[in-house]
Amino acid sequence: MLPEADSSTSAIQDEQLPNAAGSESRRLRSVVADPAAAGPGLGCDRATAQLRVFMYDLPPEFHYGMIAKEPFPAGEIWPTNASELPVYPGGLYQQHSPEYWITSDLLTSNMPDRRAPCTAFRVSDWRKADVVFVPFFASLSYNKYSKSELHTDPNRQLQKKLEQFLKRQLAWQASGGVDHVIVIHHPNSMHIMRDELCAAMFVLADFGRYTSDVANIDKDIIAPYKHVVPSYSADDHSYHDRDTLLFFQGAIVRKEGGIIRQKLYELLKDEPGVHFESGNTQSDGIRSATQGMRSSKFCLHLAGDTPSSNRLFDAVTSHCVPVIISDEIELPYEDVLDYTEFCLFVKAEDALQSGFVINLLRSVKSDEWVRMHNRLQQVDLHFTYQHPTQADDAVHMIWKAIARKLPSLKFSLHKHNRYKRSKQQIYNLKQRSTTTRTRL
Repeated sequence: MLPEADSSTSAIQDEQLPNAAGSESRRLRSVVADPAAAGPGLGCDRATAQLRVFMYDLPPEFHYGMIAKEPFPAGEIWPTNASELPVYPGGLYQQHSPEYWITSDLLTSNMPDRRAPCTAFRVSDWRKADVVFVPFFASLSYNKYSKSELHTDPNRQLQKKLEQFLKRQLAWQASGGVDHVIVIHHPNSMHIMRDELCAAMFVLADFGRYTSDVANIDKDIIAPYKHVVPSYSADDHSYHDRDTLLFFQGAIVRKEGGIIRQKLYELLKDEPGVHFESGNTQSDGIRSATQGMRSSKFCLHLAGDTPSSNRLFDAVTSHCVPVIISDEIELPYEDVLDYTEFCLFVKAEDALQSGFVINLLRSVKSDEWVRMHNRLQQVDLHFTYQHPTQADDAVHMIWKAIARKLPSLKFSLHKHNRYKRSKQQIYNLKQRSTTTRTRL
């Protein structure tokens, strides 16, 4: 059963609202009982963290319970300690796994033995939080359950249960949901309830499958895919060591915005120094893509079914300068990161002109490529998910992006609360009217 909110108290009397997330005894046993006790000597400090985040104690079926080898003991919501965090599934599941890394970072932020730095610190009272985090593994739920042969769709059920739960919570009612953060990275995740919960801040891969009233750059966050190819920390390939000029390996025939792939294939397939072939997502395909990217100067990122894909971030971690041909793409942290320092951008209409792409790449001199390659090595960490985290890795960059949204979030909250006093008066009048009728 999901924890219930205290419906006996008016949702607009913030000072009287109880904590809606359930008992602190359900949290990790190794978490400090008083989070403020985690002092400045530790890696994660509430006083210096940029964000104070409240996280709902949702049942395990919404998060780690999907991947745990054994069911959680009765009454337990979270893994007992950090060493017992279940491992996220491998393969292509990994590319939409930001939900796991962000939740794990926040869950361990107030542990007494944490040494890793933190940008976000978990607090126990939503009224003292900057944002409220919803720990739902929405992408995993879609990947795991959407093609289920069961009579009922567990993914749909979880979405409906989550929506019902959130609408009952006093924290949601107090803000209308605008200070809530929900990770829905897979473009098909939360497809049943995303419209109902669109007041929240979403953490997304892109806006390709959303209307602007549901998701937009003003309120939401773009997070990188987790790269599928291994990190290339031992990169010693110079300009002349990378023999292939341009590399692409993936599905050539795609629907929607991806029709450009077939046209570019016809233009580029026979050009010297170009590797443009179809590929698969099996282990042999990933191995060949890894080798190909590491031995290429430039790697194509083309629009597919959606504007973005993990291929861009595979190129970044392979230190292969991305050539982005995707007019509708939105990029992570672009308000603080200048992608032109390590990527080339080409409009689709220009790319389809005969010779345009290949001549552009051949015009890039070795010293310019080396500068871009060096910059790729510098920014690689910003796109790396891991636990424990490191300063300025993908998890920290996402939390910082959320922190940069706080001024506009507070603006929305203040507008939401304009009529708080009037609503209280209406509520009081209704209560008196109901009491009067009852007495009569």
